[in-house]
Amino acid sequence: MRSGDVYPRLWIFGTLLFAMGLRILPLPPEWALWNPDWVLLLLIYWSITLPDRVGVGTAWLTGLFVDALTARLLGQQALAYAVVVYFCVRFHRRFRLYPLGQQVVTVMFLLGFSLLLVLWTRNIRGEDMQVGYWWAATTGGLVWPLLWSGCERLRRSLDLG
Repeated sequence: MRSGDVYPRLWIFGTLLFAMGLRILPLPPEWALWNPDWVLLLLIYWSITLPDRVGVGTAWLTGLFVDALTARLLGQQALAYAVVVYFCVRFHRRFRLYPLGQQVVTVMFLLGFSLLLVLWTRNIRGEDMQVGYWWAATTGGLVWPLLWSGCERLRRSLDLG
């Protein structure tokens, strides 16, 4: 690894840690259903803008940390994150050309697909689904333009690639 690779990786790691903090933020039950998967949103952003630095392996390890942090079945989030990031890395050039409205719909679809994978693993264990389980995908899509513009400013100001 070159010394120039360390600085961007620290910033990426820092943003993912911040997102993990948002993930476990104690919210009232009514609001918790609307809380998007901030970690996955940032993984989507980083895998689209820097696919050579953030890939499936990063998503898998991050998912394992989130599973341990949220006390879920180990590998549940890791599977969902790895599959979603695979599609993001595979189609990153195409995604960056989409207009913002199409990006929002795509992000909602990716978040919904992640929720579907997590729901599948929960149903295997016999757990029930909450009413409003899918609202987090909608909220994630709606905050995508703000997250995209904020992360783009951060990436350009720090010259991360």
